[in-house]
Amino acid sequence: MRKSNLMYKLGLAALFAVALQSCQKENGIDNETVVKKPYGLYIGTDMGALLNTNNGIDYKTVFPPDGFKSRALVTSGMNLIWVKGNVHLSEDNGRNFNPTYFQTYSFYLQVQPYFPWQSVILSATNQNRVYLSSIEGRGVVYSDNNGKTWNVDTLFDHGINNNRVTSFTQLQNGTIFMHNLFNDSIYRKDNKDDRWSHANRDSIGLSSIPHLYYLSHIGNDLLTVDLTGNTGVFRSSNNGVSWTQLTGLPDRLLYTAVAPFDQTLLVGTDSAGVYRLEGNQFVPSNAGLEDYTVVYAIAGKEDIYKNDVAKRYVYIATNKGLYRSEDYGRNWSLVKEGSFVALY
Repeated sequence: MRKSNLMYKLGLAALFAVALQSCQKENGIDNETVVKKPYGLYIGTDMGALLNTNNGIDYKTVFPPDGFKSRALVTSGMNLIWVKGNVHLSEDNGRNFNPTYFQTYSFYLQVQPYFPWQSVILSATNQNRVYLSSIEGRGVVYSDNNGKTWNVDTLFDHGINNNRVTSFTQLQNGTIFMHNLFNDSIYRKDNKDDRWSHANRDSIGLSSIPHLYYLSHIGNDLLTVDLTGNTGVFRSSNNGVSWTQLTGLPDRLLYTAVAPFDQTLLVGTDSAGVYRLEGNQFVPSNAGLEDYTVVYAIAGKEDIYKNDVAKRYVYIATNKGLYRSEDYGRNWSLVKEGSFVALY
C-alpha cells in the first residue's frame, strides 16, 4: 500500500514537471526569455545621423551624420519615412534614402529649431495612410503608398482655408485631429473618406496669452500642449468641446508630450527633464537623469516573448543621451551617450 502511494506521488510529480516544462520551455529553450517579436527603435541625432536598436544595448548607424537635423520618423508598411528639411524614404530598412517630398512646413526651421517635429507627420495604420503638414493647399498632404508619393488633401468642410498645420494626433478610437496655427483651431477626421471638420472653431480661451499649441492624446482624450510653456497642457474628454487645464509644469519650453501605451502622460521639457501626470497634476519624474536635461522626444517600445508576455520600455531622446525606463517613466537609466532629438 505504501509502495502504491509512493508510485502515485512520483507519477504526479512527473506529470507536473512535464506540464511545467511545456509551459516554460520548448526544445530546451525558456519561453520567458526568448523574444518572439522584437521592437525596432530608430533614433535621430542633432547632426542628422540615424541609429537603430532592437534591444536598447546594441546600436548600429543606419545613416551617417550629414549636418541636417532629424525632425521626425515614422514607419508605414515596410518603409521608413524620415523628415529632415525634406521627406526621405527608405524601402530597405534604412540602407538607402531617397527624397519624396519637398513642400514641408519649414517655417520653424529658423524660428524654433526644436519645434515638436514628430507631430507634423502621422502614420494612421488603420487607414493605411500617412498625413503630413505641408505648405501646399490647405496645409495637409497624404500618402496611400507608404510614403512613395504624396497628394494634396482637398477634403475639407466649406470655409476652412489658410491652414498652417502644426500637428496631428490620433485617438485610441481612430479619430484624427490636427491643429491649425493660422486661426488656432482644431479639426477632426473620423475616417479616410471623411472631410476635415471643425472640432472647435475658437481657441481654448487663452488667446491673450502668447502660446504655440500642438496636439497629443492619451487614450481617447485630446491634449493641447503649449510649446512656449506659458499655458501648459489642456485635456479634453469630449473631442475638443471643453478643456481642463493640467497643472504642475515648470516655466519651460515643452518639447514633447506622449503617453506611451496610453498609460502615463509624460512631458519633455527644456532643461527640467521629464514631468509625469498624476491625476490632473504633473510631478517631476527625473530619477536617474542628469540635472538640466533637455528632453526632445519620447517613444514607447515593447518586446513580445514566446509565452506572449510583453515587456514595455519608454525611451527619451535628450541632450545628455538616450535614456530608458522600465516603469513608465518613473526611473531612467542611460543606455546611449550622445545628443538625440528624434525617436520612433
